[in-house]
Amino acid sequence: MPFKIISALGDSITQGAFDESGLGWFGRLTQKVAAHSLANSGYTFCSHNMSLSGDRICDAYHRFAPECLTRDIDILIINIGCNDLVRRGAPDAPMDLSIGLRAEYWNWLLDMAIKNIPTVLVLDILPIREETDETDEDDIYEWNKDIKEYNDQIAQLCAARNIPFIRRFEKWEKRNLADYYVDYGHPNGAGHQLIADEIYAELEKLKII
Repeated sequence: MPFKIISALGDSITQGAFDESGLGWFGRLTQKVAAHSLANSGYTFCSHNMSLSGDRICDAYHRFAPECLTRDIDILIINIGCNDLVRRGAPDAPMDLSIGLRAEYWNWLLDMAIKNIPTVLVLDILPIREETDETDEDDIYEWNKDIKEYNDQIAQLCAARNIPFIRRFEKWEKRNLADYYVDYGHPNGAGHQLIADEIYAELEKLKII
């Protein structure tokens, strides 16, 4: 029976941190995709989660070749960026990566991805809970205004290459994030399941599965 490989490249959220099941949204998603595909298309899926806690876009770029080019990936989901926006020492301190440097790394990563992988899609960065005290732990700050601007930047880079960019920020900022996060920005099990369900619906809409 033929099979396809679906992979993810991202940070701690994509890695599945704090999911009580240990699966994370990507593990939950691949279970749904595999069940659907086996029943409807005759394909079975295997998966690789190549995400790493703390990664930024520069780290994802440098890990792309050893992680992705050593596997015959059919579908790659990229979900990274929140760590690029960390401000250290003060609420208005410069972000870890400048706008220009972020664009350079995204350009390099996306160009390599579409050259080597048949299907690539990128997820936006979800909002954080700014009201929690944890966002300024150890003098580290993150802000939703930065996330909104960064999402727009990534969307433009994806549009230039006809790469699907999945926007969820506005829908999520209207939710009670305390129900879905364990802290300021990491999903709990319910949050991971909601992400998996939303991305599964997008894969169906795009006719990827």
